[in-house]
Amino acid sequence: MSRTANLRRQHDAAVIIVGEINNLLLARPGIEARDGAFQASLLLAKLTGLLRIHFAQEDRQLYPSLMASGRGGVAEIARRFFEEMGDLGQAYGAFAQRWESATQILNDPRGFRRESKVIFTALADRITRENEQLYPHADAAIDTDASLRAA
Repeated sequence: MSRTANLRRQHDAAVIIVGEINNLLLARPGIEARDGAFQASLLLAKLTGLLRIHFAQEDRQLYPSLMASGRGGVAEIARRFFEEMGDLGQAYGAFAQRWESATQILNDPRGFRRESKVIFTALADRITRENEQLYPHADAAIDTDASLRAA
């Protein structure tokens, strides 16, 4: 199993949850109804739990280890990604706190839609870039290091 397999599974789960929230955002009455807002708050709580674990694994383990790896290309990609996207965890945390209850969503459904679009777009961008650009390099670096240790 690759080093990033669990992180990729977490990405897949996050995409599914975001899709479910987006379906509620598009539905009528959707989040304007108490049931829809409640369902959105439950999904948001589920996503928040997943992302807390995910961001901690990436931002405290994967990124620092890749940046310190001594492998120029991988270290540079990790450093660049961390600088460009490293504050997403904090931004997401603030978003989730603002919208943690159905009441908060019901009080400003347009604000919830607007902020959801921004944060979910940033999250989708990070997921895509990590899956396509960072993780393959991370897995290759780990595979190479493992083969060197075995030799």
